[in-house]
Amino acid sequence: MNKDREQKKLLDVGNRLRISRTALGLSQKDLYQTLGVKAASWSHWESGKRMPDPIVMFDLYEKFGITMEWIYGGDIRGLPFSIAQTILKEAS
Repeated sequence: MNKDREQKKLLDVGNRLRISRTALGLSQKDLYQTLGVKAASWSHWESGKRMPDPIVMFDLYEKFGITMEWIYGGDIRGLPFSIAQTILKEAS
């Protein structure tokens, strides 16, 4: 993957994490503490500096229904209806 494409992917994933968090009505602190992640790690993921840990993303799915297909690929279909609605409103 070329560098520009890789950077875009990181930013897209980070943006979907941020959108998901706000759709859940949670602060970064609420979410990273619930998932047992360090503040710096969550901040790097959400800002698109690093790719999030898939194990933590699976925990995000188990606790809140935020699918890995959404986080990593942008596929909204598997999300809980209320979260998907909020995400679609924010995207428009």
